[in-house]
Amino acid sequence: MRIILPLILLGLCGGTAWYFIKNPVENERRPPRTTLPSIEVMKVEMQSKRLFVNAFGTVRPRTMTTIIAEAAGRIEGVAPFASRENNRTGPPASFRAGGFFEKGDLLVTIEKINHQASEAEAEAALRLAELQLEQEKAFAAQARTEWELDRKWEDAPELVKRIPQIRKAEADTKAAQTRLAQARQILKRTEVRAPYRGRVLQTMADVGQQVGAGSSPILAKAYALEAAEIDLSLNEKELNILEFRDASKGSANLIEVIVMDGNRTQHTGILDRSEGTIDPRTRLIKVVARIDGAFADPFQKESVDSMTPLKPGQFVEIKLMGPEAQVFPIPSSALRNRNLILVLNEENRLFSRKVNIIKWTKEFAWVTKGLSEGEKVCLTPIEILAEGMQAKPIKKVP
Repeated sequence: MRIILPLILLGLCGGTAWYFIKNPVENERRPPRTTLPSIEVMKVEMQSKRLFVNAFGTVRPRTMTTIIAEAAGRIEGVAPFASRENNRTGPPASFRAGGFFEKGDLLVTIEKINHQASEAEAEAALRLAELQLEQEKAFAAQARTEWELDRKWEDAPELVKRIPQIRKAEADTKAAQTRLAQARQILKRTEVRAPYRGRVLQTMADVGQQVGAGSSPILAKAYALEAAEIDLSLNEKELNILEFRDASKGSANLIEVIVMDGNRTQHTGILDRSEGTIDPRTRLIKVVARIDGAFADPFQKESVDSMTPLKPGQFVEIKLMGPEAQVFPIPSSALRNRNLILVLNEENRLFSRKVNIIKWTKEFAWVTKGLSEGEKVCLTPIEILAEGMQAKPIKKVP
């Protein structure tokens, strides 16, 4: 028994092994499973968009003046002169930094006594010249009477007719008239008046100070409230987007300028002109925007613009509005390079395509060429791309 039982077990194992060798089990063959990448896509639609260019610049007055004293003397007073400014709109004129003034307002008075004396002397010289002219005319009449006693007056020389003497007296009279007008003009300019509606930027003189006649005649620096200008630097491509040319004429070529305050409009104006020069350091073209009514103006009965007024020296963000264009707007995230995107065809296969982009920001890109209406653009970044690879669209963004 001890020998027979192991032999029986060994025989059973051998028979079983022989059976499986003769009857092998075939494994079920299944096709390999492939995982398609899921991507987000959007159908592109052509839209009409207004092209624009963002820029930054510094505000400065369009008109800025150095006010000088044209009459020499000691300053007697500076604005405000309350007794002289009754029944006016807005605040009284002020000859202080930040002070406002209306056109024609009295800003500074200079002592008049010396200029009044000059006027009197000029008037006396004029009266003397007029007297000499009348005397010469009388002498000419007397000479004619005496000459015609025995001769013809037409034959008399000019010196006898006193023609040179009369011309000299007429010239002296004219010169005396001019000197009197000049003296009166200088006397009038002892009252320095505002050349326009504006604001004082800086003062250089005050009461009791001598101006002119060896001293500095500069009184102040001021600027007009009418308009502000903003210096901008743009490249050639940006100017082409705006379709702005140096030789452009007419209102159809005016480029609208919007001064931005965050996401809202602060002031509007126009792109006034190009300075016609290129900055040698940046290679950018200098252009100038004009904003009317941008400064604070207390003389306006009704506020033209309720936004915060601009200030000279203020750094602002500008949006330059160009013409309308037909474009395909897509998110900037869809761009693989500057001009390369992925397009999903009808068989859900991905292909790269170069496109022409006219406007590109951090949020969006406007495509003008390279896409067709209704095509699907891939928005999901794909690190490894094989041309024609299949993908699974999971979301369609309108």
